[in-house]
Amino acid sequence: MRHRHTPTAIFLLTGLCAGGFLFAPALADELYEFGEYLAGDCTACHQLEGQAPGIPPITGWPAESFITVMMAYKEGERDHALMQSVARRLSDEDMRALAVYFGKQGKQE
Repeated sequence: MRHRHTPTAIFLLTGLCAGGFLFAPALADELYEFGEYLAGDCTACHQLEGQAPGIPPITGWPAESFITVMMAYKEGERDHALMQSVARRLSDEDMRALAVYFGKQGKQE
């Protein structure tokens, strides 16, 4: 499957790339807390503890990967009606927050 990069996706990724998060620590904490708040819709299907039958895990992903996948659903590049519906409701900030939150899940600190 070939992916095209939209200006929104490129903008989101530039804030996350270059060796890690470019967010100030306080902003990363705020994003984590906001992501935790938003995560309830996601965890209704995706399990924090691991993989549910037929549903892929979304914990521990690099933020760049999470956002790329969610943008692909939002723009209809990935085919899954429920995920497309969920992704289309998310703002760029929502996606960043969820990426930060789920990226830290399942990792030892």
